[in-house]
This record gives sequence, structure tokens and C-alpha cells, in this order.
Amino acid sequence: MTDATVFEAVREEIAYAYDSTVFFREHMDANGLRPEDIRDAEDFRRIPPTSKPHYRRNFPAGVLAKGYTLNSPNVMRFQSSGTSGDRLNSAILSFDLARRQATAIKVNRRFDTLWRPGSRPRICRFAPPNCSDVECATGFSTLQDRTLPDGTLVLTVAHDLLATPEWQIVKALDEIEIYQPDMLVVDPTHFAFLTRWARRLGRRITSPRTLHMVCGYTLMTRVARRQIEEFMGADLPIGDMIGMSELGYLGFECHHGNRHVNDRDFYMEFVRDGKPVEEGGTGELYVTTLDDGLIPRIRYATGDHFTPLGSTCDCGSDLPAVRIEGRATHMVRLRDGRVVTPGAVDALVGDAPWLDLYKLEQDRSGDCVLRYVPNDGARDEDAAALALRLAEALAPNDVHLEAVDYIACERSGKFQPCVSHISAEGA
Repeated sequence: MTDATVFEAVREEIAYAYDSTVFFREHMDANGLRPEDIRDAEDFRRIPPTSKPHYRRNFPAGVLAKGYTLNSPNVMRFQSSGTSGDRLNSAILSFDLARRQATAIKVNRRFDTLWRPGSRPRICRFAPPNCSDVECATGFSTLQDRTLPDGTLVLTVAHDLLATPEWQIVKALDEIEIYQPDMLVVDPTHFAFLTRWARRLGRRITSPRTLHMVCGYTLMTRVARRQIEEFMGADLPIGDMIGMSELGYLGFECHHGNRHVNDRDFYMEFVRDGKPVEEGGTGELYVTTLDDGLIPRIRYATGDHFTPLGSTCDCGSDLPAVRIEGRATHMVRLRDGRVVTPGAVDALVGDAPWLDLYKLEQDRSGDCVLRYVPNDGARDEDAAALALRLAEALAPNDVHLEAVDYIACERSGKFQPCVSHISAEGA
């Protein structure tokens, strides 16, 4: 589509949201705007961004388009994990979800054989319990209890990942063998943990079908990816998914390892200080849905930051390539005014074959500590080299390293590799 065609679709979405939803009509009216006022991209930026609190407060009646209820045909309900605070209830039309998924995954040719006409891949999910639609944290539910209506099997895992008992891990490994999936949909840090246990127990994670892996939920660290690839083998197609429970697939990793965003089903802006960033600059992703009949969203501030790269990718896709930087609430804020993103921290750590897990935490004073779980290959010089890299990158703030055998998960059940109390409390 041309830019003019895309923006006309945006204008149609604005008009539909204004006419069909109570919340967005009030949002526009409160700012003295009507759909006909939005003629171009500059006008579009006059609309103040919308956010999760808007949809949390107005769900369902204020945000569902007129003519729809939560019981309407093809409506799927979701609840977010609560990464940035309270959990968000939302809904999406099943065919919109499927279309967005197909557009995004198409960038990775290694997934071509997974989607065959008339077939439905068998999916196992291994992710934080708050990211599931069933009770899976206790481990006492049956396989049948944790099979979703679409056939997805949700594997059990403790709310605090490193506190998962051995019997629950064995149960998850057994159920993968029983279910024989085509695809594993996983949190990469959680699955890396499962591979470490499987290696310790002398177990394999296989299926008689050709396995594929979609990673999501949290930042895929280089440490987690290294462990997954070492255990599962190079033949396993892995795709890192950019997504949100309320929107579905916002992007995907291509077969060359670059992340692409789905600008076919969404109009996307990367914004810093209220202005669009140039290529190579980092900004928050604002999403406007295109042709969403159920819950249209206009300039929806995701809280996730990316760097648009602008360069053409050799994978052949024309979907824009980006670098994932992480959530605004996890940014490390330095005393000289600079901000270091979780993505930048992860690049400093690297794949680090000598450690299994890490978390950098910034306290309220601005000081940072990187806790890490070393493995048998750890040497003093490895930690010293990492400490030097972090000290240079995070100066003038203090940072030190601490070797531990346990690191707690977040309240949401997710394991975040980089957190900042300064950014979280300022959100």
C-alpha cells in the first residue's frame, strides 16, 4: 500500500472508533477534535495517545464497538500478565488475531511448512502462569484441564521460576512427549530454565513432528537463546515474537535473525518526547489498529521501545526492521541524564557461556547490581570483564556484580533481565 492508502485506512479507523465506541468519542471531544479534523500525519499527532489505563477503566462497555458484546461470535477474551501493573482485560476477534499472526510470521521462511492448508498445529505453551488462561502454577491440574479451546496445551510452571520443584519439571517434560507438539510457544528465559533441568535429568525435548519455537512474553536475552540453541540444536526454527495480549502479533523475527514489525495490520509510530524519531533513534511504539471491528485503538502507547533500523533486510520482507530496546519501566536512568535500555544491557552481557541467568536491578538511589547465576564454566576473569563493560556503560552510576544461586521473578511471574525502581516508580 502507498502512504496515502495507509493513512486513509487510519482515517477510516478514527471515524469508526469515534462513531462506535464511547471511550474514544469522549477522548476526542475532550481534546476538541473530530474525525474530519485529521487530514494528515501532522493532524494525527494532535490526538493524545491512549494507553492501558484508558482501556482498563472503560472495559468492556466503553471500548467495545457498538453491536458487539463479549459473547458475540468470534470474540476471544484475554487477560494480560500485569507486567506494567494491574492486569488488563481485553478481547479480540479470532480472525483479526489469525490475520496479524500470519502477516508477522510470514517474514520467517523457516516457518513456511508449519502452516499448511486445513492443518492446525499442535501447540505447547511454557510461560509465566499469569500469561496463561488456565491455572497452571500449582502443577496439580491435569493435562485435560490445561488444554485450551483451540487445542493449546499449557504446561505447568511455578509462579517463581527458580522455585519450580523437580516433580513439576518432570511433569512438563512428560507432557511434551505425550502431546507431540508441532510448536512450542515459550518465554525464552523459562524455556532455557527447562533445558537446564532436562540436561541435568538426562532428558530430551523432542516430538515426532517437526518442532518450531515461538518466543515471547519477555525480552529474549542472548544468554537464554544460547542455552536453547545449544540444547535443542541448530535445526530448530526459532522466531522471536513481538506482541501484546490485547493486540496479538505486532512483529516477528525473520530467518536472518532481524525483527520486523507488522505495518500491514497496524499503523505504527515510534515516538520520543511527543515527536517521531528518525531511523536509528529510539522511541516508544504507538499502535493504531487497521480495520479492527471490535476494539479499535488509536495511537495506543504500548510502553515498549524500539529503534527503527531503516535498512533493507536480506530476508526479502518489506516489513520494517527494528531493534528491540525494552519497556519504558525497565530503562536504567543515569545521573548524567542518559538512559540505557534493557536491550543495550543485554548486548553488554552477550551470550555469556559462563552464566545461566542474570538480572540487572537499579535501586532508588540510582546504583545498580547485576546478580547472576554462574555455571561450571565460570571463571573470575569473565565476571571481571563484564563488570568493566558495565561500569563504563553505566557511569557515573555505581554498578557491581554478585554471584548467586537464586533470583526471584517479578510479581507478574515474569522474569525480567533488567529492572529499574526509578523508571517503574516514575511511570
